[in-house]
Amino acid sequence: MAHGIPSQGKVTITVDEYSSNPTQAFTHYNINQSRFQPPHVHMVDPIPYDTPKPAGHTRFVCISDTHSRTDGIQMPYGDILLHTGDFTELGLPSEVKKFNDWLGKE
Repeated sequence: MAHGIPSQGKVTITVDEYSSNPTQAFTHYNINQSRFQPPHVHMVDPIPYDTPKPAGHTRFVCISDTHSRTDGIQMPYGDILLHTGDFTELGLPSEVKKFNDWLGKE
């Protein structure tokens, strides 16, 4: 975790003291402060996927760990797709091709 502090036209990145210890960060921000919200992070409420997108906004669609099981996924409209985690089951070239073909259809 880091945040910027403007200084004479430059931004100095200050690294959060708990960046190297996620367990300690969780304990500090979640348990000690009754929420996981470092002071420089502003939490927002998600909006329903079918809400019209305001002009000038970007809609992200986030999925993960599809493991070669993209066949029944109903994808909402979005501007940017973020896929994290595993997209294949075994890492076979045929699975990579199938995933790439699926991305081309969406």
